[in-house]
Amino acid sequence: MKYKKELPKEPSFKQQGLNGYNYNLESEGISITIEDCFKGHDKYHTNVYSSKIYYVLEGIGEFKIANKRYQVKKDDCIEIPPNTEFVFAGKMKLLLIMQPAFRPQDGMEGKENDIW
Repeated sequence: MKYKKELPKEPSFKQQGLNGYNYNLESEGISITIEDCFKGHDKYHTNVYSSKIYYVLEGIGEFKIANKRYQVKKDDCIEIPPNTEFVFAGKMKLLLIMQPAFRPQDGMEGKENDIW
């Protein structure tokens, strides 16, 4: 087992407003991602399986969670339980922890981001 994990040099995934870098963990119970947001999520998102914990490493932005807006800044922590629609915008670097680990089949995309 490789105990030390390094951030990939190239994005693991890209969206219109962010690049994501996944740490390749062996545990399926949790996933850790760094999201480098230059604009934010392109669409609303709901994860039916996992809780999401975002920690703002740098920058400022806004989350809209269950139709309520939250201004966020460095060192803020945002908790999004399963089955909760959300979107975010801003110039931020985010640490994302998902428990259980991310599975593409569990995410549902919604309408376009309306807080850009």
